[in-house]
Amino acid sequence: MISSVSKKYTKALVDAIDSKDISGVIDILKFLSNCFNNEQFKYIINSPMINKDKKESFIFSLINVRDKKIINFIRLLNIKNRLNEIPFIYNELQKYVNIGNNEYELIIYSSFDIDSKSQEYIRSELSKRLGVSLFATKKYMEMEGIKLFVDGISLETSFLKNGFSNSLKKYILKAF
Repeated sequence: MISSVSKKYTKALVDAIDSKDISGVIDILKFLSNCFNNEQFKYIINSPMINKDKKESFIFSLINVRDKKIINFIRLLNIKNRLNEIPFIYNELQKYVNIGNNEYELIIYSSFDIDSKSQEYIRSELSKRLGVSLFATKKYMEMEGIKLFVDGISLETSFLKNGFSNSLKKYILKAF
């Protein structure tokens, strides 16, 4: 979940770097974000027994950065004990770039399996109607039905079995 802290750091990073340098920053943050999948990496970053200077040296040993702004940004995260925010900052920065390119993420929540052909059809039709470029991600949900959510546009629509049944019951009862 994106926290308000990571949004603030992302905004500060976007304000500090040039738009031409943003792809390099994304690559660095993506690499560091992927490092958080490694348990040993997380142990080093989260360990109170390892001092901040060693954590900083460890991170800089993993990446080759020459840009002072990026170096200072990572140092600031380290000083403020916010290195764990790197994956969230990466996601938020990627979202910022996608919005700038008029690309949005379509999240398809469903309780059943949707084949890739149907998923592509939903994506293309919704993309046409909204006039934006969408890329789809499928996620499982417990409730029976389907729910579409476009992050960044705040569009959400759903067709849930329980909701349909309740609406149908209300409609039938109103008829009498």
